[in-house]
Amino acid sequence: MARSVDKNLKKLSLGAVRPTGWLLDQMKLMNSLQKRLGGLMKSDEWERGENLPRYIRGVVLLAAALDDKVLRDKAASCVQTLLNSGREGGDFGPADYRALSPRIEALKALLSYYEMLSYYELPGGERIMAFLKRYFKHQFNNFDVTPSWFNSRARLLDEIVAMEAVYRESDKEWLHDLGEKLRDATTEWFKLAEKFPYKKPASKYISQNALKRIEKMALAYDKVSSTPSRKLKPFTPELVEKQWKKQSAAVETDGVNIAKAIKYPATYGRFIGDDSLKHLSLKFLKQVMKYHGTPAGMFTCDMHLAGTSPSRGIDVQAAVEMIESLVEVIRETGDHSAADLLERIVFNVIPAACFPDCSAVQDVVLINQEEASKTRQLPGGEEEFSNAFIQKKLSRGAIAVLSAYPLYLEAACLVKDNELNFFTYTPCTMELSIDGSSITLSEKTGYPFRNTVVYKVEQATSETEVKINFRVPKNTSMQVISGGQVVASGTKEISVKCVLRTGSTFMLKMGIPLTVEDNEDGTVSLFKGNLLMSYKLPFDAAPDVEDRRFINVNFAKKWNIAPMLSRRLLGGVRTLHETETTIVHDFTAQPFSYDVPPFELQIRAKNVMNWDYDVNGFTQIPKRPNFSEESLERTFIPFGCTLLHIAQFPRCNK
Repeated sequence: MARSVDKNLKKLSLGAVRPTGWLLDQMKLMNSLQKRLGGLMKSDEWERGENLPRYIRGVVLLAAALDDKVLRDKAASCVQTLLNSGREGGDFGPADYRALSPRIEALKALLSYYEMLSYYELPGGERIMAFLKRYFKHQFNNFDVTPSWFNSRARLLDEIVAMEAVYRESDKEWLHDLGEKLRDATTEWFKLAEKFPYKKPASKYISQNALKRIEKMALAYDKVSSTPSRKLKPFTPELVEKQWKKQSAAVETDGVNIAKAIKYPATYGRFIGDDSLKHLSLKFLKQVMKYHGTPAGMFTCDMHLAGTSPSRGIDVQAAVEMIESLVEVIRETGDHSAADLLERIVFNVIPAACFPDCSAVQDVVLINQEEASKTRQLPGGEEEFSNAFIQKKLSRGAIAVLSAYPLYLEAACLVKDNELNFFTYTPCTMELSIDGSSITLSEKTGYPFRNTVVYKVEQATSETEVKINFRVPKNTSMQVISGGQVVASGTKEISVKCVLRTGSTFMLKMGIPLTVEDNEDGTVSLFKGNLLMSYKLPFDAAPDVEDRRFINVNFAKKWNIAPMLSRRLLGGVRTLHETETTIVHDFTAQPFSYDVPPFELQIRAKNVMNWDYDVNGFTQIPKRPNFSEESLERTFIPFGCTLLHIAQFPRCNK
């Protein structure tokens, strides 16, 4: 029997956590989206890059979370496409596509499928594991003579989690040797984590022209041609190493690469047994967020790192990669700030990227976005990488969001020995195994839109004494209530010991005040817990006249306002000049709805007279704002309920 490489918290099995409540409604909408995307997949999509394996993983993760047999059968059919691409010797993938990045995404899809088969005790798992083992053995034998570069090379350590699974089953020591080869060949991510050099937008380190040249060359060499262009030099290890040194800033500031790399110290450290490396992931995370973070919990990257401006974009694909990285970092470190970022991305970025019914999705989300248009190209963006909403097209954002909520569910409960650790709060049902007892635990909540969480042991095969650790979300207080009595309270973390038996119930009650947070650029944002609040304004939406796959959205009224703040701090916390008024609505089948949001806030605000557009046509917050004399009550709703957003404001003190 192979030894386990898990030393810290463990995730529940894929399929053991299933959504209920508003999250189930949201994931059903995502399932409808995957059906539409599946109809757009072409037979040669596997030859086009990462779209197919990313889509397949989304199908697998949704199938497991929704406990949907039809989806499981579809996942099996999709996975077969990957398996059919296997070749003698262990390699797989498009024979005429040199880049490793599609294979790396396929490894993740295959591992998720293996985990789902294991949970349901379905046949086929041995075949998947053998397939993975053959590929890693092929890579081990041929890595030194198979050059890789650009994003493929930057993402080599994304293979570690799949390698870890194979190692757990087979205990092959050569997998550790392969891990070392990947670490030595890839970007020096650990050094970047120790001392992060990119403290300004990527444009300060590499020009747009240089980026375009590098990307064009990479695309040309990624495709293997029987009649190569005479303009291209032979793809040799010598050429790759020469070019690799010129690409450092391009790959090290790429948003998807950074989001993936956040987890590398933690996952690689777990794999080789070096528990100290996990702290590098936290250091990496904090530095990236300090210099490029947004109030929505994700760093800016309209392709590449873009600083802290609210009119620079968040790549949705990178945001989903960040969700996965944060789950791994939480698993290894138990860090609460990482859990807050996870909630902020899931509650803000992901729903804001989608129409309420998920029929159209953006590739890029902005904190301050008064227009979503195909014609409005983002600084640093590439062709069709605009901030318009996209429908009836295999866009990177639409494919990515399929995996977002299932990945988020993995942090619902992490276990270690006889401990349960709740880092996020979401409506779901969990299947647990603790000290030989099988437990079905339901979690009923309207959080983050409501302030109570009720846990009930639906079934337990025996009574089990456990320690339960509850993370208290940022800007929140919490009470644990059992038998009608408050048994514990706190603002950081609460730990209680209890006996779980069939019928046991306990409740969390949170205090979630409206808070004002200062941003790195001197602006402010409003929060209810980890829900970012946005100014609610009417908008117009219509298909683009030249390409009806794109939907352009524009505000119908002026957006330049600022909430009025008190000059005095209350307990060291910035507050509003006047207390807000809350209007609560019922949940609908579309929880992130503009028309019927879960709640609205009425907040007094002033107009900002000199807040207008910059030279690129994006909102530019003035350094010295001029405010109107009069003030009016304005409506604010959760950021994820809006298609266009104004959520970062100049400071307006009464």
